[in-house]
Amino acid sequence: MLLVALIMATQIPLTTSTSTVDEEFAGLLDVVIFDASCIQSLEACDAQRISHLVEYYGADWCEPCELIENEINMLNRSDTFVIQHHPSVVDESFLSASKLRFEYEHRLLFIPSIVIDGQGLLTGSSQGLELSSALSLRETNFSGLNNVSLSGGNLSWTASRGDSVSVWMTEATQHPTRNRTHPTLATGMLQFNSTDEVANISAMASETGGKIVVLLERTGVYRLVADSQNPTGGMDVYDGNTAGFETRTDGVSPATQAAVWTVILIASLLPAMYMRWSISKQTSSIDEEE
Repeated sequence: MLLVALIMATQIPLTTSTSTVDEEFAGLLDVVIFDASCIQSLEACDAQRISHLVEYYGADWCEPCELIENEINMLNRSDTFVIQHHPSVVDESFLSASKLRFEYEHRLLFIPSIVIDGQGLLTGSSQGLELSSALSLRETNFSGLNNVSLSGGNLSWTASRGDSVSVWMTEATQHPTRNRTHPTLATGMLQFNSTDEVANISAMASETGGKIVVLLERTGVYRLVADSQNPTGGMDVYDGNTAGFETRTDGVSPATQAAVWTVILIASLLPAMYMRWSISKQTSSIDEEE
């Protein structure tokens, strides 16, 4: 048993970089932004393109989140848009679509967590404070959405790749207990097949304004990698049902994790092994006396 465990630990690959494997995972392919006022406009609005999409998962009850939100508010990048998700069911601003994305698509366990361009991951307040430097090290090549326009509640597009178009509504939302505002909190989401090419999103119309974020994606589970080598710190365990989900939030490679668990397994088996050896020795001594 110990030999098998050691063999398994040494055979787990550190990274897998082939394009064939990457296609098995979800991917963020393209992102465009509209002002929410375009939903009711009779004139077609052109989309704004960005270079980076930050998806920040927080909660109103999360104390470390305040540090991250201050960091996000200080970002001075016109090429970056932040969607703030509240996946916790105890928040007044809870959104079920954010919960599903947190649990099933990004497969996260901790709040606060930040997903950058559908690829990078920062977890906890200490890593979250590295957001600006992590963005500067990432390059994106968003593409796939063409002829995107919005007017009269109708969103139209052509997609050269991907299988899903997700439309997120974000609005400025007041924190229920603290004197601050979440500037781009996700408050609604609609999803369509990328081949539909037209969709009515008039249900997202809002009197408070906000932004419409259109994502072209390859659906599935995202394969996130740590964008920080620093240990996590200042985070809370998510209160949802995440049993059995994997996460890569600690910056430790899979091989290292496997080695650690192998050592723990060996240590837990030592008492039983010693007892078996003792019984075997006693039995041998009795046989020799007879």
